[in-house]
Amino acid sequence: MSLMQDYSVLLGQIAEQHENWSVKTESPFTISRHAQEHTLPLSISVYGSDAKAHLFFNIYDDGPFTGLAKKVLHAQQKEKIQKEDEDSGLVIIIDTDGFAVVFDATDVKTTDFAAQFNQIIETADKLLMQLVASAHDTVKDMPDEPAASPSTAQAPQIAQGNASSVDEVVQQYLKEKDYKYNHDEKNKRFIFGFSTENYVNRNADQSLQIVIDYSDDDLLRFETPWLYKFDFKQTEYSLIASVMAWFQFEFKFLSMSLDPSDGELKISIDIPLGKGTIHTTQVHRMVAFILQFSESTYKELFSILLTDSKAAEKQLKKLIDDHKATIENRTWLKSLESKLSSLTDEQKQAIEAILEQGEHTSDQNGI
Repeated sequence: MSLMQDYSVLLGQIAEQHENWSVKTESPFTISRHAQEHTLPLSISVYGSDAKAHLFFNIYDDGPFTGLAKKVLHAQQKEKIQKEDEDSGLVIIIDTDGFAVVFDATDVKTTDFAAQFNQIIETADKLLMQLVASAHDTVKDMPDEPAASPSTAQAPQIAQGNASSVDEVVQQYLKEKDYKYNHDEKNKRFIFGFSTENYVNRNADQSLQIVIDYSDDDLLRFETPWLYKFDFKQTEYSLIASVMAWFQFEFKFLSMSLDPSDGELKISIDIPLGKGTIHTTQVHRMVAFILQFSESTYKELFSILLTDSKAAEKQLKKLIDDHKATIENRTWLKSLESKLSSLTDEQKQAIEAILEQGEHTSDQNGI
């Protein structure tokens, strides 16, 4: 698995082991802690790739804290504030979503993070509380900020009552990121792309194309047309279907489709709209996930699936076996912890004596 997936699994385990934490979203993988006395409403989200992982500790409340962050940005005439805290090494971020601190886990083993979890949470809580207190001092004499026009960069959310409002949000996101794009107004969609490190498209180019379709008033669709083109004479349809089933099991919000007439495989993610709201950060999260998914799964499996069915089948089996082993190990550890807790001191001492004897034997008769 990639480092991002390793940390996603770890956060899931932490949520299972701590009563005050629960899984909030699958993409990005996020666990959250409800606000209690003397604690903030905190969430932890993981972003990254095969070799990188960053954990975002966010005050996820969409009310007072979000409004306070916007006032700070308005006072300093900035769209985003980002700086490193020298004492903790965490990166502070204030944007229109609120307050956050970021922990760079790229060079930290998941086992080390798990052992330091409570200490890291304590540090993040302390730093975020200091941020909030400082923000209150900064804006205490400021009048309430007037409502901004939906077309301005300061607009935190835009109502989704019609297609044009969603159009504005997506276009705002693309302009903020300075992406080159094509706005197909007739079909109500945006088309843009990225250069990639691992993924190679059907034209043998390291480039990924993404389409954001807002033609349906009830949802916003992110898709990758012609993500892959399969030759069924070279790769069996049933094997491709098995790979699709595996990834849809692993990422339950993800849809994958395979056209049997021409071998086109594409992925899509739908965000329900209804009477809710949409923000550029939501668009960014979906786009970032699609890019990360395409990069990591091409390297992990699809590059093999396109050229060598037998090797791909073997690799798929390994991925499934690794997943089963992770689940079994998690269950075994819980069972072991339960059994160990019930041992008497005499039984524990006897086990330690056996282990010590085994160590001495290994030293004498080593391989």
